[in-house]
Amino acid sequence: DRTPRPITCQELLDLNTVAVGDKFGNVSVLRLPRGADAAAVDISGTRALWDSSREDSTPKLETLCHYHVGEVVTGMTRASLVAGGAESLIYVTVTGRIGALIPFASRDDVDFYTRLEGCLRTDAGRPTGREPQAYRSYYAPVKHVVDGDLCE
Repeated sequence: DRTPRPITCQELLDLNTVAVGDKFGNVSVLRLPRGADAAAVDISGTRALWDSSREDSTPKLETLCHYHVGEVVTGMTRASLVAGGAESLIYVTVTGRIGALIPFASRDDVDFYTRLEGCLRTDAGRPTGREPQAYRSYYAPVKHVVDGDLCE
């Protein structure tokens, strides 16, 4: 990931995937790709003390999804919204707003909600006149996230 992110919170999703929130109000899910060089990753941190010129310090994470919340995200955790249901990523913001990133169960759900969001974005007029896609893509384009506030 080449985007500089002043991270305010993070949640480890699996060994290679992490969800992060930054001080600009963005939530992103980042993954270390399979082809990443494991020798260049220094878990202990001692290499950074002795090596002042890091030629191998290229960004290794790829962005799986990105979404602009609009407020500084201060905490996030994985939780199930219903007993026995799939885990969701729950986040809270500095003003007390609670939000969730919920994975879809099937490709049909993804297609339906993506089309619904597209129709609502073009057909429904916003009272403020603000374009939802431009707002949600303030720092980087929205990637693999359906705007639940718009579909609500």
